[in-house]
Amino acid sequence: AAAGSCFFRAGGKRFTGLQMTGRASSILPHVKSGEAAEGSPNADADTATATAPVVDEETLRNDLETAIEEEDYGRAAKLRDELRHLREDGRSSLLAANARFYDAFRDGDLAAMHAVWAKGEHVYVVHPSAGRISGYETVMRSWEMVCDADHEFPLRFDLQDVEVHVKGDIGYVTCLEMVKTRGSGGSWGKQLATNVFEKVAGEWLMCVHHASHLDDDDE
Repeated sequence: AAAGSCFFRAGGKRFTGLQMTGRASSILPHVKSGEAAEGSPNADADTATATAPVVDEETLRNDLETAIEEEDYGRAAKLRDELRHLREDGRSSLLAANARFYDAFRDGDLAAMHAVWAKGEHVYVVHPSAGRISGYETVMRSWEMVCDADHEFPLRFDLQDVEVHVKGDIGYVTCLEMVKTRGSGGSWGKQLATNVFEKVAGEWLMCVHHASHLDDDDE
């Protein structure tokens, strides 16, 4: 497909946009991401401790391996807990970024859509029934077409089978987008979506959105 052009399918038909049901921030009941991060700051910590840099996952893993090799199991248990909390906090913040993307999509909010994407030529989007669209500016033009289309915003959609994966400063969310499109006779279309994020200055920003139409007989 030409850059900036995008089409969508639901119920076996092709459309130039989507009409969906639900709010992104409230449609994640099937998330497979573990428990929310816990922990609170030490009330007795001084200012220097409170402003100390956050230890990254690789450092914690290395320290954990060292503690196990030295048979310092008390320290190893503490490091293992810190590593688990760090991972769960990463998953929670990644889910929040994913929700911001779907909120922008649902509302047809182009300014919000601009804000959730990373800047650069490495970013790309694949809309259902369309080819790969690469580069931040071109990707944004494709979303302009979606947001400027003749739809009744907010759109209506539901997400299912949400899974979250984080590895350092890269994370991705996979999900099944259940879509009810105007003109589809009330049937639900389905898209398999993969949303890839990178952490920029401490914030998760989208660098890839890839959605593919799923027929009922594909399940």
